[in-house]
Amino acid sequence: MAINIKDLVDVSKLGKEMLLVEAPSPYTRFIDGKNTGEIAGYRYPVVLTEYNWDKIQVKIEGQTPQINPEQIKDGKPIKVTFENLEVNPFSQNGRVALSFKASSISVVKQ
Repeated sequence: MAINIKDLVDVSKLGKEMLLVEAPSPYTRFIDGKNTGEIAGYRYPVVLTEYNWDKIQVKIEGQTPQINPEQIKDGKPIKVTFENLEVNPFSQNGRVALSFKASSISVVKQ
């Protein structure tokens, strides 16, 4: 039986507290390896406070950002949560890397 790398990646191990530390930035769509220039969605840079303060970027498809850049004022991070967060391993330059995507993001009310 072969080990499926996806079985080894458990999103719940990332912790419950995630901090959005920068405004979302757009990413473009690629078709057949070529950049179309069309916005496919937005990347949300978050810090995992319960996982060594590692920083990841979570992609969410859509033409407009789900978090207004104005919400990230004065460089103060905000607590967020993701709906349907998934992690996908891939190989890059001979190393295993991870990409993250979700269906939506929400600000955690304090």
